[in-house]
Amino acid sequence: MSLSRNQDAWLGDARRARLRWPGWAAALVAAAFSGAILTVFKIWGGQFLDALAADFRHMPGTWGDTLAFGAVQCAIFGGFLAAAQIAMVVEGRSLWRRGRTGRALSLVIGLFIGVLGYAACVAVANMAGAIAPGPFTGVALDAVLFGAALVAIQSVAEEAFFRGWLQPILCVRWGPTAGVAASSALFAGLHIIAGAHGALAVANLFLGGVMFGLLALRTGNLFAASAAHFAWNWTESGVLGLSEQPTGSLLRFGFTGSPLWNGGADAMNGSLAMSLVLIALVGGVMLALRVGARPS
Repeated sequence: MSLSRNQDAWLGDARRARLRWPGWAAALVAAAFSGAILTVFKIWGGQFLDALAADFRHMPGTWGDTLAFGAVQCAIFGGFLAAAQIAMVVEGRSLWRRGRTGRALSLVIGLFIGVLGYAACVAVANMAGAIAPGPFTGVALDAVLFGAALVAIQSVAEEAFFRGWLQPILCVRWGPTAGVAASSALFAGLHIIAGAHGALAVANLFLGGVMFGLLALRTGNLFAASAAHFAWNWTESGVLGLSEQPTGSLLRFGFTGSPLWNGGADAMNGSLAMSLVLIALVGGVMLALRVGARPS
């Protein structure tokens, strides 16, 4: 895959870093850190959540459970974001570089890809008879907006860690193709610990990581990847209600028909519809990467 001079300059931060990780060491540290933090919360997170919910029981309505869920989410993904930022400061790199495309345009591109991409997944699944409208029980708009903030924290933290800190190191050490693939594999592995069940879900998470990684390379910054990640996840959970969250959703849809198309226990992450859409998106971003490249 080709890189323009501006894209190469973004990776150049990793070449000039004060601390120059070998590729294998950075990958090992990323796997160990993400595995440890998720394992800790998987073992003790339920107890932590119950204790917080009890502390917040005086809150009106379901806000006690909602705030407890939010605190756990912030603890987990705040750890990823803090680790990425600290590592970048130590190495003398910039996590929020403006990049080739610019911050505002990158955000627009990312939001467009995220919303359109997930909507395409739902459209394909619906054509296969796997999506059905569910009962609408009303919307607590404040809780839904709080949920959007939590999704934003999660998306930005994962992108900062995997595409901001790790991917440039691996791309410099192993080349762009291997770097994107390896960081995407670790990203998918994180979700196995978090509860991904089937092989198709893991493959889709890998493809999603590739898409976000290519967006980072194409724009030379994290803004498009973070925006696409946020828009994809929040369209699923906060807009369509296809992923159960205590913060609720604006609409309510459910699954029916074949698990091949609705994803079964993995929801849309395990759906063939998502595989088809992600393959198309990855191909499109790869084409844009080549077309946008300029000779050095």
